[in-house]
Amino acid sequence: MSGEKKEEKKIDRRKYIKYVGAGAVVAAAAAAIGYGVSELTKPPPPPPPKPTTVVTTVPAPTTIVTTVPTVTTVPTTIITTTGITRPKLRILYMSTYAPALNDWLTARTFEWAAKRGVDVELSVASYMEILPKILTGVETGNPPDVAFGAGSLIALLAEDPKYRHLEPIDDVFKEIGEDDIIPIVKRWYTIDGKPYAIDLFLFVNVVHLIKSFAEEVGRKPEELVTWDDYIEYSREVKRRHPDMYPIGVTLGKCWDGTETFFMSWWPYGGEMLTDRKSTAVKFNSSVTRETVQRIVDLYNEGLISPQMLQPDEMLNNNAYLTKMAAFCIEGPTPFYAAVTRNPALAADTILLPPPTGPKGMFTWGSKEAMCVFKGENVDLAKDLLIYIFKDRKAYTNMIKSGFYAAYPVFKSVEEELAKTDPVWKEYVKVEPTICDYTYPLNQPCKAMDEVESKFLVADLWSLTLIDKKDVDTAVNIVDEQIKEIVKRTYGQ
Repeated sequence: MSGEKKEEKKIDRRKYIKYVGAGAVVAAAAAAIGYGVSELTKPPPPPPPKPTTVVTTVPAPTTIVTTVPTVTTVPTTIITTTGITRPKLRILYMSTYAPALNDWLTARTFEWAAKRGVDVELSVASYMEILPKILTGVETGNPPDVAFGAGSLIALLAEDPKYRHLEPIDDVFKEIGEDDIIPIVKRWYTIDGKPYAIDLFLFVNVVHLIKSFAEEVGRKPEELVTWDDYIEYSREVKRRHPDMYPIGVTLGKCWDGTETFFMSWWPYGGEMLTDRKSTAVKFNSSVTRETVQRIVDLYNEGLISPQMLQPDEMLNNNAYLTKMAAFCIEGPTPFYAAVTRNPALAADTILLPPPTGPKGMFTWGSKEAMCVFKGENVDLAKDLLIYIFKDRKAYTNMIKSGFYAAYPVFKSVEEELAKTDPVWKEYVKVEPTICDYTYPLNQPCKAMDEVESKFLVADLWSLTLIDKKDVDTAVNIVDEQIKEIVKRTYGQ
């Protein structure tokens, strides 16, 4: 995008309905999450009979030549062929924003395979494709042995003990150092006392503050702490740059649109769910209504662009990258893009913890989970996870290759990074505040996974800003939808 300001277009309802269709791939996953009766509610099929062939590291079928004497003195050569097969692991990985992270995971996987004498069938899918692909595999009885990117499916695939498609990986946790794993990473995948997944890394939201705008209005970065600080700062920038929309947050029906709600709601004491029943849904509250009204007012004040109502995950990234916003709140993918494509902008950027509120700071931590499916290759799959995570030096190098966008799951890696890097020294301060959208439950919850995958809370922005419904009506509509899903899922 050039530096010229593009013409802002109003978002009408028809366009909104049209762009909701852009999330069709994720909607397919959401539909699967809300199936009710389907292949997902059946026990996983038993593993096929173990092969009678010998498992070995011999790379190809081998011809064995044996010489056997007959009753005569003439030697006879008998040729027999024994089929020797190698074990094969089927793997499905999500492609991340950073080629360096993808390359590291792929290389680490094939390195393990070479050392173990294992064949690997590796498939890669985008973050929009990964959930439907995993669900399709489960539905057809042909899931991968290992998957990366399954965070919001763990509850669906393992919460009900009668229909678990995943293997617990508590033995993997012990092998890689359970005490070193950040507690929240264990908690939001633990079911009946055992973990069913582990994140390769976390995608933790932080403020991308463009320092030159702060300097222009006489603000020091350390002065920007609370939401009130950032709102007043945005007004100061707006007065100097009337054509700008200083707050770079997304309001569309997509992952980022839901994050905008959660990130501006938790700090004021918002709660979603305290138990697995509809009466424990805490969404309809004064905190929720005040949060929605605050965002509506900021939008109407011209501090948030009308373009942000589109369901485009890149809108807040691009607002920062084109300097059409004075700051954005996002996992550091925009900063990664700046480092790799616009070093001048990267040098003009400081990463800060998210804004706080009266109840403190809560940081969105998107889940990038790896899990193991039931089947004949469970032990091999677990061994691969151990190989990926156990070597802390190799793991730390992977985290560094993400330019702060990949947050480690190990406390020791956090500490090591903070010792040598001033950015990480500040960044690790957000770790104790990392939460999940099931907050305060912060545990696997099939119902809330459906709520999140359908981007229901993002409807608050379209209901108020496009349909012009009052805040109370909008909150009531979304609240009823959330309660219906919880009741349908858990029967109460």
